[in-house]
Amino acid sequence: MKKALLFIVFLLVLGMTLGLTAGCGQDQAVEDTTPPADDAAEDDVDIYDFPENNEAMAQILAIVTELGDRLNERDGYYGDLHDVVVANGNRQGPEHAELYALFNEWIYEVEATYLYSFIDDGGDNNLIIVDGAEPEDMDPYGYEYPKEPWTVDAFATGEPQVAKTTWMDDYGYGLQKSAFAPVYNSDGEISFLLGIDYPVPQLEDYTEIMD
Repeated sequence: MKKALLFIVFLLVLGMTLGLTAGCGQDQAVEDTTPPADDAAEDDVDIYDFPENNEAMAQILAIVTELGDRLNERDGYYGDLHDVVVANGNRQGPEHAELYALFNEWIYEVEATYLYSFIDDGGDNNLIIVDGAEPEDMDPYGYEYPKEPWTVDAFATGEPQVAKTTWMDDYGYGLQKSAFAPVYNSDGEISFLLGIDYPVPQLEDYTEIMD
């Protein structure tokens, strides 16, 4: 009887041990499972997936490149004018008047929303110098304009650049895309970037490419 009882106890202990071992294995399996799909990082939006955006980028880049070429074909003349405006620190002189008249004319010629110049302030901003808008709509001299990758690239490479994204105008002119062209002075240095903001209503449904 004692042997039989001991055998039964042995079987019970063995069963409990096997049960605990199986339970531990199950806990380990749960611990090793991959995280839920909700925790997975979403892929960034690729703007080149939107043909209409690519078309708009090419269009406005061509426009600002042509305008930049017009300014640069006079061997630094307009860059020198702009340098004088910056040295004066205001919009009072004839140099500004000449640049403003040209920019204001071009806004209507290319049907842009805004056309302007700016310089690098050496920090986090660019500074608006000449604004081709009508006087009641223009930004003040030296208005701070936050740097963006495309403006940084234009200053760094000396090549026209276009924004990949779009932005909504606060004054009712709708969705806009921007592009920039370097303009040089007679010393061969970049005097300023010519900036253009162009309406792109065809992109209004593409909220993925909004700033």
